[in-house]
Amino acid sequence: MENKIKRTPRDKEPELKLRGDKIAGNRYYSKDFLHKELSLVWPKVWQIAGWASEIPEPNDFFIYKVGHEEILVVRQKDTTIRAFYNVCPHRGNLLVQVNEGSLKTFKCSYHGWEFNTEGILKYAKDSEDFVEKNLCENLSLEEVSCEESLGFVWINFDRNCTPLREFIYPAIEHLEPYQTKKFLRVLNLTAEIKCNWKMLHDNFSETYHVDTLHPELMSQMDNNYNDSQFDMYESGINRMLMPGHRPAKSFINNNVIEFPLTDVLKMWGLDPSQFNGKTSEARTALQNNKRKLAKENGYWHYEFLTNEQLTDYYHYSFFPNFSLTMTPDGFELLRPQPHPTDPERCFMEHWYMVPIIEGSLSGSSTFKGGEDINNLEGELFTETPAGRRLLQNAPHQWVEYPKESLGFIIDQDVGIALSQQKGVKSRGFKHSLLLGQEGRVRRYHEMLNDYIRRTEK
Repeated sequence: MENKIKRTPRDKEPELKLRGDKIAGNRYYSKDFLHKELSLVWPKVWQIAGWASEIPEPNDFFIYKVGHEEILVVRQKDTTIRAFYNVCPHRGNLLVQVNEGSLKTFKCSYHGWEFNTEGILKYAKDSEDFVEKNLCENLSLEEVSCEESLGFVWINFDRNCTPLREFIYPAIEHLEPYQTKKFLRVLNLTAEIKCNWKMLHDNFSETYHVDTLHPELMSQMDNNYNDSQFDMYESGINRMLMPGHRPAKSFINNNVIEFPLTDVLKMWGLDPSQFNGKTSEARTALQNNKRKLAKENGYWHYEFLTNEQLTDYYHYSFFPNFSLTMTPDGFELLRPQPHPTDPERCFMEHWYMVPIIEGSLSGSSTFKGGEDINNLEGELFTETPAGRRLLQNAPHQWVEYPKESLGFIIDQDVGIALSQQKGVKSRGFKHSLLLGQEGRVRRYHEMLNDYIRRTEK
């Protein structure tokens, strides 16, 4: 498979014509609108249920929760993955009461009905006592569509759904060169946030806010919209290509290379001072040195990446609610999940995945995000947007926001979302007034409207 991987194209997608649907404030706090989303949209879309390597062996399982639903995701004996509603069909008791583990069978804690990992009922006490006929014959758990791709486990409640590759086209083709299925998830955070889930997804779908909200990123990220490329695909996938590893033209100290870019240049055999006064040249020089030295440094994951991917940020927004930011040495998932009953709350998930290499990734990473709460001296570690983490699969961690951090940059995004959540209820706010570079936000809401209208009909 690997020798068939094609390079990620940079071709500009033809512009999609947007209708200009108004994005009014009530969709961020209306219980009726939340009900429509959960009943009309979520049952029809592909969602990431988890990271595939967290269930490496047959009988390993985890539970994925969204809205009122719980999904039991199980690795099969033939190494494939299947997914079922986590509910006993007898009387509606939740079948599995823990979030992860490894079991050969799943036994209901109410009446003892027992199912194997293929979802087939293997035992029911007094099954001969059914009045009309033995309803236990050929009884199975209700299954949902499930696929494994890019290192993720994906599920769709609709058994007659569009195939995953088509639903997220061209994301699989574009992201395969990163070889993400070989990566480790070293960050796995969730926090309950007092804002609507769309408020955060909107934020992650534009970079117009970077200068104001994240000025520290401008030392290594050229976020001017004229230098970035924006693509919107018919499937609903949106893409942004942003030059990285050079200061933004609008950065106040744009003639000097600053931390953390200084560390990256040194790691790849370049003297940061040689680019003072000509900082825009650092990006190309770094691409050339990475290409030349990657193999001897053990950076196997560069094999199928283009020169631009060795320095730039490739950002993909997925419908309905998550984004992936691809960097040369790791990628970030940001996903706000809807609260099952409260439109003014959500569950914010923050993952970070890195390749497994000999030694540390820290010298090559521009992510230096957050305080390092653990002493990792003598350990293999990596930088993440939430500080240093061990180079190993991370257990899930609940973050008590704002007492605890989701990562310095994400904390800034969440802080603004909390303020917006209050502001959109004001009589002074009518609807969003969007610039061209915020077109991905408009496209997202138009798709949301289309799903609701189609399903209502």
